[in-house]
Amino acid sequence: MRQVSNYTVGAGLVFGAYYLGVFVAHYTSVPIPGSLVGLLALLGVLFAFPLLERHVASFAMAPLKHMSLLFVPAVLGVTLYWNDIVNNALALFVAIVVTTALSLGVTAWSAQWLLSKKENVDG
Repeated sequence: MRQVSNYTVGAGLVFGAYYLGVFVAHYTSVPIPGSLVGLLALLGVLFAFPLLERHVASFAMAPLKHMSLLFVPAVLGVTLYWNDIVNNALALFVAIVVTTALSLGVTAWSAQWLLSKKENVDG
């Protein structure tokens, strides 16, 4: 019974944050998706009330176990645009490689910078 309660509270938190984010994004005309606003709201709630994390985790584990099923529509969608992908393969490859290298570089630099700041504070 406790597991059902955790699952229900977690579902309420996740869906509540999602719909709150959609509502806020729609009525404030912020240039970011409502789902992202809701995710940030949920993150804020979890930072403020860390005990709620187990409820959200119990709800989130079910879809995460079957994540591969969520990629089936995307993979099938690729087949619809296969000719466009083949025609622009070089540009797509360069864009993917450059953005991946750039994001890895920025992440590594940021981590190094943050760790050096921490060593200065601790040391």
